[in-house]
Amino acid sequence: MGKSIGIILAGGIGSRFGADKPKQYCTIFGKEMIQYSIDAFKDAKTIDDFIVIVDHAEMENGRIAREYGVTTVEGGKTRNGSFKNALNYIASAYPDCEKIIENNAACPMITPDLIDEFITLLDDYDFVNTAYKITDALGSYKDRIANREDFYLIQAPDAYRFPLIYRYFDENSELCHPAHQLPLDTKEYRYFGYTDNFKVTYPEDIKVVEVLMERRKNIKK
Repeated sequence: MGKSIGIILAGGIGSRFGADKPKQYCTIFGKEMIQYSIDAFKDAKTIDDFIVIVDHAEMENGRIAREYGVTTVEGGKTRNGSFKNALNYIASAYPDCEKIIENNAACPMITPDLIDEFITLLDDYDFVNTAYKITDALGSYKDRIANREDFYLIQAPDAYRFPLIYRYFDENSELCHPAHQLPLDTKEYRYFGYTDNFKVTYPEDIKVVEVLMERRKNIKK
C-alpha cells in the first residue's frame, strides 16, 4: 500500500503581515503559528510522514528542523515553485507515495481528524478542496455581473492522488491553485465542513484565530 505524505508550506516572508519575522513564526497562545500544523500532522493517523517547506535562510540555520524534529525542504521563489520542490522531494524520498495533503502554515486551525478525513476521501476521489460558499454579492471585471452560485472559494488544506498531481503540476503556470492544473475529468470532492478555518494575513488576524481556538475549545467541553 502506498504512503500518504503531508506538506506544510512555510516558505513565505509575509510581506503584508508587516512583522520583523515571517508570520508563521509569530506566536498564538505562546506557540509559533507553524507548530499548530506540525502538531496536527504528527498526530494524524493516516500520515506516514510529512515535510516542511521553508525559505533559504531557515534552510541554512536549521532551527525548525532542529527544534521540531521535522524534515525541511527549501522552497522556491513562488508558491508554485515551493510546491514543485515539495513534489520533487516526495517523488525522490517516497517513491511509493500514493496520496498527499498540503496545508499553509498561515492556516493554524487544521486538526489531525481533518487530515485523516481528507486522506480517506482520496480513496474515492482524485483531489479534495476545502471549499466555502460565497455569501456576498459577486462582481466580475469582465462582465460586471456574476452569479455567485457558479463559484466557490478555495482554501488550504487540499489533498491529491500523488501520481496525478505530480504528472500535471507545472510550477511556471499562471494558475495559483494546484487543482486548477488537473484535467477537467478528474474527480473532485468539495469539502464544505471546515467551517472555522482561517488564514492569517495581517497582524490583527492573530486575534481572530485566538477567538476561533477558544470557541473550538469551549465547544469540546
